Amino acid sequence: MSDAHNHATLAFASPEPHPAGDRQKELTVEDGIEDEKSDVAKRKPGFLSRRRILGPVTKEHGDLALLACCLVTGMVDAASFMNWEVFVAMQTGNTVILGLSTAGNPSNPYGWLTTMVSLASFLAGAFFLFRISNYLCPQGPSSNRLWAGMIFFLQGLLILIAAALATPSGLIPQDPAPMGRYQDKPEDIVHNILIVALLPPLAFQSGMQIASSRLMGFNELPVNVLTSTYCDLMGDFKLFALNNVKRNRRALAAVLLLIGSICSGWLMRSSGGLESVLWVAAGIKMLIGVAMWCFLPAAAEDA
Repeated sequence: MSDAHNHATLAFASPEPHPAGDRQKELTVEDGIEDEKSDVAKRKPGFLSRRRILGPVTKEHGDLALLACCLVTGMVDAASFMNWEVFVAMQTGNTVILGLSTAGNPSNPYGWLTTMVSLASFLAGAFFLFRISNYLCPQGPSSNRLWAGMIFFLQGLLILIAAALATPSGLIPQDPAPMGRYQDKPEDIVHNILIVALLPPLAFQSGMQIASSRLMGFNELPVNVLTSTYCDLMGDFKLFALNNVKRNRRALAAVLLLIGSICSGWLMRSSGGLESVLWVAAGIKMLIGVAMWCFLPAAAEDA
């Protein structure tokens, strides 16, 4: 009787473990849940989903946007210098013109004012983009698709403002259109203080533009100047290598800036004049922003 009682007590105190089959079943269910979560994480987000719009994008094709900016730089700077003898992107030239203006050279009586307005606006644009981008996207524009496209779209809007101001006849002093190939430039244009009106938006977006190249991590594409680009090309010990991405970017940047200047010169000679250059440049910049929103591939997420 006592042995039977003890046996019953031991059986009650030490229940048998779950069968191996049940445990395997539990693990299978748990693994299935984890696999399902993983599949959801890897699933491609919708085109207008919050995850896609505010998500990270790849840096791989960001250089295409900056190369297009080189074309815009050539167009806008050529038009600016041809009309008002001042640059809005190439601030090295402005600094030299500012120095010459202290001695009365060049003959532009407002050379000191135009260069200082351009330089100050340029610095303000770069300062603005660096600070606001650090606040909104500390990890860089590529961490947020919306902001990556917005920085170029805003630059396009600023050129658009300048184009709108340049369109009404007689509002902003500019070379008459069309102009013959060997026609002399009117001297009274640079003697009108109103020539400074278009410089702030154009120079401000130029400052934003070069800041964009730094924030996106393409230091070999300064987009506004070519002096350092030429130097880096000559200093590249893989200059003649078949596969050299940075060399290709630098060379293409120089070619595109030159093409932009050529196009600007001919547009300035056409009936479209200055306004045609600015409208085209604004359109290119805004298309860059839209293209980054729509077509830039999303960055691969960690599983």
